[in-house]
Amino acid sequence: MTRAALLAALLCCASPAAALFDSREMDVMDVSNRLEPEYYLHTLAFSYPVVWDDAWSASTAPAYRVNGASLGCCDLLLQQELRLDKPLPRGLTFRFRLLQDEGREHQYFHYRLELEKKLGLGFSAAVFGEPTFHKEDSDIGFGLAYEPRPGLRASARHTFVDFNFNKRGHTTQRYKTNPATDEFSVTARPAPDWQVSASIMVDSPLRREVPDDLRTFSYRRTDADLTLRHAPPGRWSRRLSYGYEYERKGDLFVPAAAGTSLDTRWQTHRLQAALEGTLGSRDRLELGQRVLLRPGRTDYIGSAAPGIIHRRWEAEPYLRWRHDLAPWLVSELSGYAALGEDRQLRTENGDSLFRTVAEASLGAGLDFVFGPSGRIGVYGTLDLDELAPHPFDGGNIRAMFLF
Repeated sequence: MTRAALLAALLCCASPAAALFDSREMDVMDVSNRLEPEYYLHTLAFSYPVVWDDAWSASTAPAYRVNGASLGCCDLLLQQELRLDKPLPRGLTFRFRLLQDEGREHQYFHYRLELEKKLGLGFSAAVFGEPTFHKEDSDIGFGLAYEPRPGLRASARHTFVDFNFNKRGHTTQRYKTNPATDEFSVTARPAPDWQVSASIMVDSPLRREVPDDLRTFSYRRTDADLTLRHAPPGRWSRRLSYGYEYERKGDLFVPAAAGTSLDTRWQTHRLQAALEGTLGSRDRLELGQRVLLRPGRTDYIGSAAPGIIHRRWEAEPYLRWRHDLAPWLVSELSGYAALGEDRQLRTENGDSLFRTVAEASLGAGLDFVFGPSGRIGVYGTLDLDELAPHPFDGGNIRAMFLF
C-alpha cells in the first residue's frame, strides 16, 4: 500500500461527527425518558465489529455500509455511510459523503457534495454544500486543509446552515440567531502501524422563532472524537477511543400560557477500548470495554414544577467470537453486559427516580462474505436478564460493499 493510500485509509478511521443542526431537534426537547435501561447496551451490541471497521478503514475505494437494528416495537437504529472520491484534472477532487445516524438520541441524515482544489505548499481549499428541494434547508460551506507530508493532515471547515432560511422560507419561522457549524480535524500516522485521529464539530448557539406557537427555540451542540489505533502486522490490534457530546436546548413561550418553557442540557462521555486478533487459522476474538457517563439537567422556567438532575453511568464489557465456517460464511457468537446507575433527582421537593442498570444479552449471527469487496450480516440477540416471557431482544442486519 502506498503512503497516499495509507493516508486515505487513516482519514476514514475517524468516527464521523454529527453535530450539524437538523430541525427535527425541535421535536423532542429532553430525550432522557426515551433511553430505557438497556438502550446503550443495544447500541453496543448492534455496532460494527472491529474486523468490519478495519476493512472499511483500509479501503480507499468508493464504499457503502448500512446497519439497521430494532430498538423496540416502533424504533429502528439506522446507520448509513457512503463515500466517493473522484480525482479531476488541474488538482481538483470531487467528493460525495452521505451519513445517516438515527436513534433515540438524534435523527441525523445529511449528505455533502464537495470540490477541493490543491493550492500548493501542502495547502488545499474546498467548497461544499447540501442542496435540498426546500431552499431554506440548504447548507453551504468552505474549508481549508494543510498536509505538510503524507500521513499528517489538518483541516478546518465552516458551514452556513440553512443559509437561505430567512429569505426563502415556506413558513413564518425565522432565525433570530443564524446557525453555523465549525469543524476541526487532525489525522496523523506517526509510525506504519499507529493511527491517530481527532475531530471536533461545534454548532454555534442559534435562536429560531416559531410565531404560530408563540415559541422561541434555542440550541447549541458540540461533538468530539479521539481515536488511537495500533495494528502491528501479524499481531493483535488495539484500539482506544473517546467520544464527547454536549447539547443544550431551550423553549421559551410568551405568554407563558402558550406552553411550558424549559431549559435542558446534557453531556455524554464515552471511553472504549478493544483488543482484536486471530485464534488459530479460522477464529477471531474481540474483547472490549466501554464506559459511559451521561450527566444532564432540565429546568422548567416560570413553573412551580421542580427541575430534574440526571446522573447515569454504565460499564459495558463485551466479547465477540467469529469462526470461519466456509470461505463465504462466518458465524459470530457474542456476549454483552451493562452495570451502572440511572438517577433522576428533583431540584426541589418531588419524587426522584433511582434504578440500577443490570443488563446482559447474548448475540449470534452469520456473515455472508462475497470476497474482499462485500459482506452481509444477519444477527439476533437474547435478553439474558429477562428470558421470560419474551427472550428475543431484537436483531439487526448490516451490509458493507467496497466498490
